Amino acid sequence: MISNDTIIAHLRERGERMTIQRRLVLDVLCAAGDHLSVHEIQTRVQQGGADLNEPTIYRILQWLKGLGMVSQTDLGHGGIVYELIGERPHHHLVCLVCGAVTEVDDSVVQPLRDRVQDLYGFHPRIDHLALFGVCRACHERGAE
Repeated sequence: MISNDTIIAHLRERGERMTIQRRLVLDVLCAAGDHLSVHEIQTRVQQGGADLNEPTIYRILQWLKGLGMVSQTDLGHGGIVYELIGERPHHHLVCLVCGAVTEVDDSVVQPLRDRVQDLYGFHPRIDHLALFGVCRACHERGAE
């Protein structure tokens, strides 16, 4: 997992300001190492003794997303979640029957990026993809 110091150094190299609020959100994202909703980030910030409202957290997440540092994904569990992209991009398969989430390596998605670029001259930014369908176990049980 990528460290706070590495992220902050990268942001400063790009000329970005590091406010206290931005640092609080980054601290939570780095410590979590997982997908979090805006509300979950707010709760963790509050547990640390600080107070940030959800709109502020959302703006910070959108800023980080715009810089390509945070992914925004709907995993089908009741809302949008955010995660640091880090050094190893990954994606997810989400079962619509049982809710199982399977992590997929970025190498599976790279051919899609290449094909879209070849066919359309479009350079897709696929940071964190969630594909919905039916997992093998549910399919074998006929639960579709």
